[in-house]
Amino acid sequence: MAKFWRTVGRILRESVWIVIAAAVVYGGFQGFKLLGDRRPVVEAALVDRPITLVETSDLVPLTGPMPVRGDGFVRPYRSVAVSALGGGRIVELHPALIDQKGQFVAGDILVRLDDSAERASIDQIAASIAATEARLDLNQIQLDRTQTLRESGSVSQGALDQLLAQNGELLANLEGYRAARVVGQLALDNRIVRAPFDGAALTKLAEVGSVVAAGQSIAEIYTSGQLGVDIAIRETDAALIPGLFVGQNATAVVSVRFAGRDIVWDARVTRVAPSVDPATRTLAITVEINNVHAGRSDDTSELASGAPPALINALARVVISGDQPERTYQIPSTALRGGDAVWVLKQGALAILPATLMHVDGETSYVQINSPTEGARLILTALASPIPGLELRDVAAVTTAAVMD
Repeated sequence: MAKFWRTVGRILRESVWIVIAAAVVYGGFQGFKLLGDRRPVVEAALVDRPITLVETSDLVPLTGPMPVRGDGFVRPYRSVAVSALGGGRIVELHPALIDQKGQFVAGDILVRLDDSAERASIDQIAASIAATEARLDLNQIQLDRTQTLRESGSVSQGALDQLLAQNGELLANLEGYRAARVVGQLALDNRIVRAPFDGAALTKLAEVGSVVAAGQSIAEIYTSGQLGVDIAIRETDAALIPGLFVGQNATAVVSVRFAGRDIVWDARVTRVAPSVDPATRTLAITVEINNVHAGRSDDTSELASGAPPALINALARVVISGDQPERTYQIPSTALRGGDAVWVLKQGALAILPATLMHVDGETSYVQINSPTEGARLILTALASPIPGLELRDVAAVTTAAVMD
């Protein structure tokens, strides 16, 4: 009996806890429902989206040739080593070689070697010629007299033949002496070295009184009025230079910085390497400065040293006039999107125009745009979602309107 009542008590206790749990769940449900019924109703409303401001610039067609740039060192366009065909002692040097200042012109005597032996030989040959000519004159008189006597039978034919043989021998000797005189004159001429072109001295390797061997370098001379700069350019840049491979001389500008000022010369392309450098994949081009003394500078003040020439081995900046394709525009390189398009602001909306990259010059790119660009402005600002037709406003126009207000 006691066991029965214990079981009944346990069942009652469990039933009480079940009722309490159910009451808590029901109360929570009703409270949540009550809060839901009392919550404020939020109605959807249209929000005005702000128009994106962008920075723009003019989109102006290219009006001149594209610049093809390169750097190189100034060098003589032509330089040769001065040497004599024969050896000997130097007795005279041109003043331009002695102090390496000043100029010489083609044909000037640059070096004279001791020629006393050659002159003595020529004098000896001249004496032999004179003696032979005198003997030949005498022999001719005797020959004329003998021929007259032979006609009268006063002398024998043998005497006449002997004089004829002597005359031929004297004539042969005379021609030999004359040939020796020509050889002697050539040897004398080889004792001097004449300038092959107008120029100046680059280096001097011997002094007056020095004994030099045949072919030994005495000095190095160069075309001071004609210099050159070798630059290396990429194949794509070479393709932009008009007539580069067909003999035309494209124009260029060479500038060298000297004493804080830029000195500029007009130049032209005269040489192009026939092969591509295997390491750098570039072409070597020579730009020639024809008139070194025609250099100009924005700074017109005179230097105490005088106007300098194009300094040899100085670093030079070269700008070659490239091609000028139609519908080509000069834009900042950052404004070229994806390498093949530009963004423009046209009638207040974004337009994406296909563009072909023609040339890159530092931070500037030259692109060809075949689409209409009337009234369009180049967009310089980056956009997160560049969708054609996106409404945009020019920040310059907004600023101008604010100032006017």
